[in-house]
Amino acid sequence: MTAINAPQDKYNAVWVIFFIMGLGTLLPWNFFITATMYFTDRLKDPPLPNGTANATEGGVRDGRSVLEAKFSSTMTLCAMVPLLIFTCLNSFIHQKIPQKLRIVGSLSVIFGVFLITATLVKVEMAPLPFFVITMMKIVCINSFGAVLQGSLFGLAGLLPASYTTPIMSGQGLAGTFAAVSMICAIASGSPRKDSAFGYFTTACVVILLAIASYLALPKLRRLHGRTDGVCSARPSGSVFRAQRNEFFQNYLESNGTKPSSDEENKMDLLKKENPTETRPVDTLADEVPRPAVSVINIFKQEFFQNYLESNGTKPSSDEENKMDLLKKENPTETRPVDTLADEVPRPAVSVINIFKQIWVMALSVCCIFAITIGIFPTVTVDVKSIVEPGSKWEEYFIPVSCFLVFNVMDWAGRSLTAVCMWPGRDSVWLPVLVILRVVFVPLFALCNVQPRNYMPVVFEHDAWYILFMVLFAFSNGYLASLCMCFGPKKVPTHEAETAGAVMAFFLSLGLALGAAISFAIRALV
Repeated sequence: MTAINAPQDKYNAVWVIFFIMGLGTLLPWNFFITATMYFTDRLKDPPLPNGTANATEGGVRDGRSVLEAKFSSTMTLCAMVPLLIFTCLNSFIHQKIPQKLRIVGSLSVIFGVFLITATLVKVEMAPLPFFVITMMKIVCINSFGAVLQGSLFGLAGLLPASYTTPIMSGQGLAGTFAAVSMICAIASGSPRKDSAFGYFTTACVVILLAIASYLALPKLRRLHGRTDGVCSARPSGSVFRAQRNEFFQNYLESNGTKPSSDEENKMDLLKKENPTETRPVDTLADEVPRPAVSVINIFKQEFFQNYLESNGTKPSSDEENKMDLLKKENPTETRPVDTLADEVPRPAVSVINIFKQIWVMALSVCCIFAITIGIFPTVTVDVKSIVEPGSKWEEYFIPVSCFLVFNVMDWAGRSLTAVCMWPGRDSVWLPVLVILRVVFVPLFALCNVQPRNYMPVVFEHDAWYILFMVLFAFSNGYLASLCMCFGPKKVPTHEAETAGAVMAFFLSLGLALGAAISFAIRALV
């Protein structure tokens, strides 16, 4: 089969869908964080009849209520613990729950939570019930968000390494979008309630777009399939046609699931063959049962074949041997003569064995996010500008220099992996560069962080802070994206989805560890 006959990502439609899915994974949560001031405003103690605040004995000295003061730390706890637990669970149970249910179900629940959140903006409520309901929503968002993220990286692990990049890039854009929205809200001077309502409704729209994109993914076989005048040129009984079918059957069996009748009906519509094309004689027998197929998995099967033939050549003997190892023959199925080989039993998928193969990438991505969350935003948000104190720049300093610069450069780093993947997945430089990021901890601590108790200010000027932020954010996005791309590619194809879920777990573990050490780092400054 020539490259022109191979299924291809026409118009980069699959790339765009994965980008939208990545955007839908983090944009809702980024908007939730952006609206922190709205939440704390609603947690203030109600005023007494004489106009003074209802300060209780449990109140804090700076005039904030107990709930207002505890909101940020409680939000971090309610976000990171479920994120870690459910990402871990997803690594083990993803083979028992259909992929469509995990992705669409998670997005639907998150959509419902944000719909409720947007509605509550217009509903008056006492601080304590509002606090409890908000924390329940945070737990729900991050629990299902963990399943969604793990499933999405698992799905990307089945495709070429470059298809993890759009997910990471979409997640990076989510932070940029939220930061720009925050700056626009400050510039417009709109009430915080109105800004929050805009954040939450926008999140709902993005989630619906992500659901629609995922549901459209199976239909893209029409884009990747045959074009006029091409199918007739395809040789009947092609070796690669049989190999694609066996690869797909192997993937179906590796998940241990059967398609629903709905999916089979869709598959019948999508599998219409050209009348002039003939199949191998030994596969036309009516008495031979055909393997069940899933509309989502058939797309993966076709696109994987495109990946093998992306250089316009047939696969090497080494690649054919790898495909033979992944085959699990149906006992009742007769394979074409040109693909007959000694049956090699496929080993069961083991999370422990997969970790042994990808532990460098897994620990690297964990270290990257532990360092990032340990500093950002706990330490970075307390840096004060010394340029024109009292000016308008002071009001925009943190939104621009901290949040916008970080998210833009993080997005740039994630997106760069689409054209450059240095160092390689087996290079020692990758873990070395990851470990070197520890230097950002003292660099930011020595900036003009206020208030401070122990360390001196060495890098007082705003320019130092912005320079460190550019390097810090870019290295976070670039190195994290490399690790997430390389991880699933270090294991056999039938283990790639589980490897993607394991990588997502260590990403979440890094977030949780970073949130835990951030308190210690800030206290040492």
